[in-house]
Amino acid sequence: MDRRITRQLVERARGQQGLLRAADVDEVDPARSLDELVRSGNWQEVLPGVVAPAAVEVTAPLLESAAMLWAPQSRLSHESAARRSGFWVPDADSASIITPFADPRRSMRGVTVSRTRQYPQTHMTDQFHRWTMPARTLVDLAARLTRRQLEATLLSAVRKKVVSADEVRLEAQQLRKRSTTQLVFEVVALWTAERESFLEDVLFGDVKAVVTERVERQYVVQRRDGRVQARLDVAVPELLLDFEADGLFFHSTDDQIAADQKRDRGLFTRGWHTARFREGVLDHRAAVRAEIRAIVERRRQDRRAA
Repeated sequence: MDRRITRQLVERARGQQGLLRAADVDEVDPARSLDELVRSGNWQEVLPGVVAPAAVEVTAPLLESAAMLWAPQSRLSHESAARRSGFWVPDADSASIITPFADPRRSMRGVTVSRTRQYPQTHMTDQFHRWTMPARTLVDLAARLTRRQLEATLLSAVRKKVVSADEVRLEAQQLRKRSTTQLVFEVVALWTAERESFLEDVLFGDVKAVVTERVERQYVVQRRDGRVQARLDVAVPELLLDFEADGLFFHSTDDQIAADQKRDRGLFTRGWHTARFREGVLDHRAAVRAEIRAIVERRRQDRRAA
């Protein structure tokens, strides 16, 4: 092939994540076809009508880029969209895209195509890739992930401030006819003040069940000047023990976690020990009570020794 033509094709590919379409080849050299490039051994087909240099490994990110050229109306979705938005999602070796229901493309090796009548009108982009908005991505993922995986994925998105649970809830309401939307509603329900109160109720019951000392809810620790230093979920004042039920609504973002740590350090200087039980752990009642019992016993021994 003429060096000038080769150079032009390489330049065109550089602007498209290293990829070429038949239209690109036709513009540069009308006398040559995409099939001829593949037969030359220097290029390989990634998706129908899209090629990449033969030396390049075909990975999920390359397939995601190729999909943008293969299906011009598509958006990256599901795991692919989650990766682009920057929050955790279980690993997937393939690319995922969403297309209008009338689109003729179907899933093939390396690319999963989801055709939908509820095609998203808005999307995110880096000027080459297009992907579904984070809230829509999480609702879509409910069809592929287990409950635990969806909880972890939403937690990752919330912690990175990519999306809020309320935004996901609103998106799910728009797609409520889906069979998997109920799972979304159940998972986002973890991010409510009511859920925090329920977890505190559970923890209070568990502490009361295993501790003989006085137990109080919403116990106030005052500063020496009389101002409130902290309000404890469940306290054992005699042992200076603070048990906290950390639901996701108030204790999931990095800022919230940092604030909790600062609070605990302040209480520690006043002699208090804080034990935190996070969302999910409190479901295992027997294990929680065993841990509470062990914490209380250690605290009693420490105070006797002091």
